[in-house]
Amino acid sequence: MTALSLPRLRLARPRRIRPLGILAASLALVAIGQLMSINRGPETAAPVGVGPGAPIGPAAGGPTAPQVVDGPVSPPSAPFADAPSSLAQIDRSIARWSVNLAANDLDFISARNVALLYEGRARISGDVTDYARAEEAASRSLGIEPRQLDVQALHARILLATHEFSRALTEASAVDRAAPNQPAVLAIIGDASLELGDVDGAAALYQRIQELAPGPAVTARLARVAFLHGDPAGAVSLAESAHKAATNDGAGGPALSWYAYLAGTLSMSAGMPDDAARWFDRALADWPDSFLALAGRARAAAALGDTDAAIAGYEAAIAVTPQPDALTALGDLLALRGETAVAEQHYATVEAIARLQGDGGLIYNRQLVLFDVNHGRDVAGALDLATAELAERKDAYGYDAYAWALLANGRAAEAGAAMSMALAGGTRDAVFLFHAGEIALALGDRSRATDLLEQALAIRGALDPLSTARAAESLASLR
Repeated sequence: MTALSLPRLRLARPRRIRPLGILAASLALVAIGQLMSINRGPETAAPVGVGPGAPIGPAAGGPTAPQVVDGPVSPPSAPFADAPSSLAQIDRSIARWSVNLAANDLDFISARNVALLYEGRARISGDVTDYARAEEAASRSLGIEPRQLDVQALHARILLATHEFSRALTEASAVDRAAPNQPAVLAIIGDASLELGDVDGAAALYQRIQELAPGPAVTARLARVAFLHGDPAGAVSLAESAHKAATNDGAGGPALSWYAYLAGTLSMSAGMPDDAARWFDRALADWPDSFLALAGRARAAAALGDTDAAIAGYEAAIAVTPQPDALTALGDLLALRGETAVAEQHYATVEAIARLQGDGGLIYNRQLVLFDVNHGRDVAGALDLATAELAERKDAYGYDAYAWALLANGRAAEAGAAMSMALAGGTRDAVFLFHAGEIALALGDRSRATDLLEQALAIRGALDPLSTARAAESLASLR
């Protein structure tokens, strides 16, 4: 037996992908950084005093102790500290706990541990079906014993991972009311707030976590806030500090690799592809199978003009886990080299992922909007998708995708208004500047278009090759 006897995820659903999962998990009344101990199997099943029939709250007549929600504040896509990088090892542990659960359908501890293991697996594999199984197991545990605050928090994190940000915020806020000022819960609230466009509110929560539980995970989040506030250099500096702190904390393997990947990603966005390449190399040294770092290194190679290395890197990344961004980037490089038939195969895979996601899917919405518009695919469908996404998730990247889809559908004036919302927070993203420049050009504002396109191209390597070519062509026409 290799997994819970739960139905496999069917991505094509009439509404949306049900909660999959992607943040950190936790064991009831114990720190969930103990993933390694869970991997040892059922002999370490329940913490002291916790198990079927054990009291969940304080003993009758005893003092009411402050409730604690143990759990990591790991950034949403970061593998757990001390977690195994071997999927085979995690699968063996899942099988052992599943045997327990099959033998006793009231064993909420085993269900909780299966949820934790699938969540940890998801962070390494990038497989959305792992997140679905994590959610099913967490829901099963709560169905048996609903008073587990740590599993309630886990469920909220899974919603966050599946981009159901409003529901994640609601559930995490409920846990926060029951057990205030728990870093693991505040992290969920902050992350959901950030994704919903409340950058200042998220920053305030991150500062609270910094006071309660300082560490690299919070510094990494503040790096993203700095970038959104228009300070790319400050963002890179914070990411580098987070990596140093994680190293000093003894992190290694996938967990440490993620911090190097973050520094590389922000270096790319800041226009420093040479520095980014070095960071991605460090990430791969700690975790050679990181699909994130493989794709990041390929992106840096493309920015540095090494197309062959970029193609090889993207091929390695999608061999681990096919993601729409990497598939699109690989297809673009092949198309630019004249290998259009092979490029179309990769584009077809992106479209297949869109179909699997279903009409109400949330995971890859923005990637699919940009893919359709940039490649002249279903631009009307892209606008529908961007509109639906923006209805719930009003952040800068949502407004940018919406503006770009509006322009593709010939609605330049509306695109200009939406792009103003994307730029309102001061984020200096080369993609924003490029899109804003093209919209200004469509509106006849040649001076503004020139300025914006020059700014976008000045951020070295931050645009993908197709966008770089289009921006350069537009700028040449303006001159």
